[in-house]
Amino acid sequence: MRFLIDQNLPTRLIAVLEAMGHPADHIKLRGLAEAADDVLWQLAIDEDRVMVSKDSDFVTLAQRGESGAVLRLAVGNCPNTLLYDLVREKLPAAILRLSNGERLVEIER
Repeated sequence: MRFLIDQNLPTRLIAVLEAMGHPADHIKLRGLAEAADDVLWQLAIDEDRVMVSKDSDFVTLAQRGESGAVLRLAVGNCPNTLLYDLVREKLPAAILRLSNGERLVEIER
């Protein structure tokens, strides 16, 4: 599964996802940190990527559209090391749900 990571998450998350076998890109590395959410959402859809974000904005976009998916990291403010550990622990179950057609999957503490 391919991911597009939102600006509110660290770029090092790319390495975590790729180490688990999932290609990832970050909007900051594309110079899109100031882009509107709907533009980023469409980019993720066009590139067949799952949007990864801590924000609920993409939840709304996933619920109102017919395509696209979001992996919401509902972990609040936490150290990056904890964030990476949670992703490593919970991503396999999230991937299964996304693969089964769920368009909104949340990883929580």
